[in-house]
Amino acid sequence: MDIPFLSFLPEVRLVDDSYNLIVDALFGFSFKPPVRAEFEDCMKKLKSLSIPVCSVDVPSGWDVEQGNESGIKPEFLISLTAPKLCAQLFRGKHHWLGGRFVPPSLATKYELNLPSYPGTECCVKLPLVF
Repeated sequence: MDIPFLSFLPEVRLVDDSYNLIVDALFGFSFKPPVRAEFEDCMKKLKSLSIPVCSVDVPSGWDVEQGNESGIKPEFLISLTAPKLCAQLFRGKHHWLGGRFVPPSLATKYELNLPSYPGTECCVKLPLVF
């Protein structure tokens, strides 16, 4: 699909001028703030972009449960399996959930209130809650 992958994050202006979207998938859901020193420049640039940022599961720099008001503020969030507690603090425009594969027994065990998926869709758009 000719999607470029970068081994470093160029200056903010170059990114804004050269790309239409950034996919944020730096850290996993087990991340605990603060961001280590080697990621500080990257996080500063991600927070300064004017193009949309799409975070996967948990926006980078956020605690999985408590979020991070000073962290990245993505326009899109794609939650995996189930929205994490920090998703309650998401203020972007679009929140999607990919998790149709969760067996009903697992959803019951962990008291997950998951939406139904229309037809054969593997993702569903979630309502924004403010």
